[in-house]
Amino acid sequence: MNINTDNQKFRNDIARDLTLLKASLLKVNLEKRTIDTIDTAIKELNNPNYLPPVNTVVNGQDVKQSTPMSWGYTAKNLVFTVDTTGIQYPLSVKTGKLTFDISLSGAYDKSTEILDPFHHLEFNLVLEGLSRKGNYHILSYHLDRHITGGNHPEEVHPIYHFQLGGHRLKKVSNNNFGHSLFIDSPRFMHYPMDIVLGIDFITSNFSPKTWKKLRSDQTYIGVLQRSQKRTVLPFITSLSQHFGMSAKTPNCWKAKDIWPQLL
Repeated sequence: MNINTDNQKFRNDIARDLTLLKASLLKVNLEKRTIDTIDTAIKELNNPNYLPPVNTVVNGQDVKQSTPMSWGYTAKNLVFTVDTTGIQYPLSVKTGKLTFDISLSGAYDKSTEILDPFHHLEFNLVLEGLSRKGNYHILSYHLDRHITGGNHPEEVHPIYHFQLGGHRLKKVSNNNFGHSLFIDSPRFMHYPMDIVLGIDFITSNFSPKTWKKLRSDQTYIGVLQRSQKRTVLPFITSLSQHFGMSAKTPNCWKAKDIWPQLL
């Protein structure tokens, strides 16, 4: 299967932005092993033979398969130092790190329709801390794109949502979380994020000094602006159209998929 030429250009443009992102991260002294993990995403974007499965319709049925418009990437084990001054409990934690994994895919579309930017998104954050006595503490979040089809849960399920907890907590050996309680709900509605938006989210919330340095780098700002336009603009436009604040676009991304409580 040959990749669509417009899709390849789209992918190459993102790969160039990720290369620029690496240069910006080097300036703020992030660990080289973290920065190098972005190379996996760059290689997948530049590889015309990497066509991840996406949602398509075949003979009236929804299926996942590779197409000439497929694109996507993965990056694992991006490690960031956590500013522990924001920790509420336990106060004995004095060192912390955050590990970021992301996997996403989508189908390039050059139309002017307002479309969901991804078909698949797995976005995981794991925070780990050590107390003065060497006690281990963990917290995890994940941002998912809801898998359509199959059994639909009774509770509200925004298509993109943040959740506290996740599978990583199940792997903790002693399962000793004190008085904590973890449940699936609520799923917090959130805009979709790629690797660029993910890094900006992480640094702005968990490493504010690093974030301030990045936000003074014009190369980083350019990469972030392009990422926001690709990823966040469709989300905002869909909601705006729902409230009649912008011109209607046929076949627009349904706002109620984004925010199920909308009337």
